[in-house]
Amino acid sequence: MTDGVPDDSGVDYTDGAGETPAEYPTLAAKFERASEVVRRVLDAYETPAVIWTADRDSTLALYLVREVAADEGRPLPPVVLTDPVAPDAFVARWVDRWGLDLVIAGDDRLADVIDDHGFDAVIAPDRGDDPDIAADESFVAPTRNGAVTCDRIRPLLLFDEDAARNATWGFVVPDTVAAFPAGYVPEDGDDLPEGVELVDIPVGPDTFDATDHG
Repeated sequence: MTDGVPDDSGVDYTDGAGETPAEYPTLAAKFERASEVVRRVLDAYETPAVIWTADRDSTLALYLVREVAADEGRPLPPVVLTDPVAPDAFVARWVDRWGLDLVIAGDDRLADVIDDHGFDAVIAPDRGDDPDIAADESFVAPTRNGAVTCDRIRPLLLFDEDAARNATWGFVVPDTVAAFPAGYVPEDGDDLPEGVELVDIPVGPDTFDATDHG
C-alpha cells in the first residue's frame, strides 16, 4: 500500500505556476529548468518512478531523469511502462541498453501499480501545450485518489511540440547514437544518416516525422 507523500517532504506545490515557455526561450534554458525539477524530485521523494510509453515525449522525460540521476550519482528510479505505442522488441531493446528497472502497467491499472509498489511520485511526460494542462499549472500535481496518494511531476511543462521535437533530435538521439548529427530530423525510418540503423534510434517508429505528436 502507498504510504503517501509525507507532510515534511518540503514539496513546493506552487513551483512553476505562472511560468511560461517564453521565459525559457532556448532549449538549454528549458533543459536546465526541467532538470532542476527532476533534481528536486529525486531529493524530496523516497520512491519516485518514471512513466514511459516508449513514445517521443515520455522518452524525452526519461532521458532527463537518466541525465540528472547520472550527474547526481543516484540510481535511476523504476520505469513504469503504460500502454506502449512501440513494439515489444523496441521496448525490450532499450530496457536492456539503458538497464531500466521496468514495471509493466496499462493505464487501466496504473493506480494499482502505484499502490502496490508504494510510489510516492510519478514523473510524467505532460507538455505545457497539452489542452488538458492549464496555463498556470505547476510542475507538481498532487494525486489523491482513494488508496493512491502520490504526486504527478511534469518536468516538460515548458516544452511545446516544436521544443520536444528539437530536444529529441538535438539531444536525446545524438547523445545515444554517436554517429547521429545533432538536429537532423529524418523524414521516416529510411531517412537516417549514414552509419545509423533503425534499431539504434531510441524513439518509437511513429515519431520520426517532423509533425509527430509525441
